[in-house]
Amino acid sequence: MIKETVIIEGSVRGMKFSKPVLLQYNPSEENVEEAIIKFFDSHANSFEELAVQRGWRDSYWTFPQYYELVI
Repeated sequence: MIKETVIIEGSVRGMKFSKPVLLQYNPSEENVEEAIIKFFDSHANSFEELAVQRGWRDSYWTFPQYYELVI
């Protein structure tokens, strides 16, 4: 099992959003996109279909950026 956070960004009714989602999934059984769909309890076949179901526009998912401080 893998636990990791993805960020979903997009807009709803003209308002932008950025939502962190903590996923838990088995990579031998599903990929990140399938885990996102499962998180939202959807039967969508793709992230794009999930976005349409939820009314998200210009949406995408990504991994968070972690920056290291170099001194």
